[in-house]
Amino acid sequence: MKSMIHSWKKKAAQYRELKKQKGVTLLEIIIVLGIIGIIAAGVVILAQRAFASQDMTDVVDNSNTIRVAMTEVYRDANGYPGSTSLAGITKAQLDADKAATSPSYPGPVLTMLKMGKLTSSEAFNNFSNEPFEIGPAGIGATADKPKGFYIAVNGLSQEECRNLISQTGSEWDYVETQVVAAGANTSYLVAPAISPAVAVPTLVMGVDPSGSIVKTLKKDTLTPDIITGSTVCTDQGSANAVILGSR
Repeated sequence: MKSMIHSWKKKAAQYRELKKQKGVTLLEIIIVLGIIGIIAAGVVILAQRAFASQDMTDVVDNSNTIRVAMTEVYRDANGYPGSTSLAGITKAQLDADKAATSPSYPGPVLTMLKMGKLTSSEAFNNFSNEPFEIGPAGIGATADKPKGFYIAVNGLSQEECRNLISQTGSEWDYVETQVVAAGANTSYLVAPAISPAVAVPTLVMGVDPSGSIVKTLKKDTLTPDIITGSTVCTDQGSANAVILGSR
């Protein structure tokens, strides 16, 4: 009888110990899952930042490539040309248009592609997932011959907009921001003129800075306070655009 009671007590103790082990195991599993969740969230955030950083690097590099190519291609021309709208156009459409006898999207982007000065990837703004808008600009205070040009980078968040200005603003002759979402054009888009006529620009770079215009051929007001001010990169979403002008 005593041995039977002892056996029951032993089994009861084993059962209690097993329950403790199960409880600890469950707690450990919960802790491990929590740690995995925290790590996964951190990885996602780091990945998003890495992609955004790469997009910014690509945009800076591509805009500089375009600037050099524009100067080389149109150096001896009678001014910089207008362009058809490239809003929403894909890389595949650009490549197909490059080989077309009668292209659908005439303008500086297509010309540079055909001359081998630019690739379709370099012509693309990764933030808006469409080609950069490129157009003519005047260098005086009123509309005149298109002796300058601009590149518009749209589809930016506020932080991306400010970051782009901070990184590239000092290198360009003109800097302005507008609200231009992906798939839309700036107010400066001008259609190509029929030769021998030249496009008449609506953007003029020889004015005083004011509001969203923070740098011109006349004056440079770029400072951190101006870049983060209430009149620059004003959209709270992803519809900010930076317009970079060059002569």
